[in-house]
This record gives sequence, structure tokens and C-alpha cells, in this order.
Amino acid sequence: MKILNLTTVVVIGLLSFSANATQYKFIATDKSVETKICVLAGSNDKFGLKRVFRQNRRGSVAIDSRFYANHITCNDMVMAHFAYKYDALDTFAYLNGLTNREDKIPNTNVEIKDIVAVSNLTNEKTKIIYVGSAK
Repeated sequence: MKILNLTTVVVIGLLSFSANATQYKFIATDKSVETKICVLAGSNDKFGLKRVFRQNRRGSVAIDSRFYANHITCNDMVMAHFAYKYDALDTFAYLNGLTNREDKIPNTNVEIKDIVAVSNLTNEKTKIIYVGSAK
């Protein structure tokens, strides 16, 4: 009985980890607001992103948020694509809702992850991404 309970705990623990063990660290190449926005988008900091949008608004928050999402590119990518590429799913969902129709990533994807593939969780790798923006 104790072996069964221990096995259940181990399986639940393995299921709680993501199969994608790569972590990303974003380093800004300059001190511009646009680059800061890109770092927040890639780091999955939705609340920080919204805060910067509010702090730098010139008109309506909704209009400025849409403007930023569609006119700032992060490493030559639409901001939502940048967030999606680096698995920043919270900021991706927020930005994809603000992105123009022709640049949206459809959210009808189904992803199946193999649980057995989560065998080596201690060897997580951190990739450093240098971030620059273009207006």
C-alpha cells in the first residue's frame, strides 16, 4: 500500500513539470521602452507588460496597447510571435488578442506531450536571449 502511494506521488510530481525544460533569460541590448516591453513579453510578465503600456500611454489604454502590440517588433518578430516562440503563454494570449488579424497565431492548436519524455528534469538548460526592438 505504501509503495502504491509513493508511486502515485511520483507520477503526480512528474506530471506537474513541463516537458519543455528549457528556461530563457532575456537581456536587453539597450535601455529603450520598446526593448523593456519585449523583455517583459518574452519573460511572461503580463502584469508588468500592462503596467508599462499604461505608464507610456498617450491616449486610450486600449488604443495604445494595440498600437504597441502591432508596431513594436522584438528581434524582428511581431510581439505575440516573440512571446509564443519562448513559451510565454500568458503574455502571448494577451498580445495575440491585441494583434492585427493578419499577424495573429490561431489558437486552435492541440499539443500532446509524452509523459515519459519528462525523465531528466534536473538537466534544465537556460538559454540567454539578447533582445532588441524596432519601432
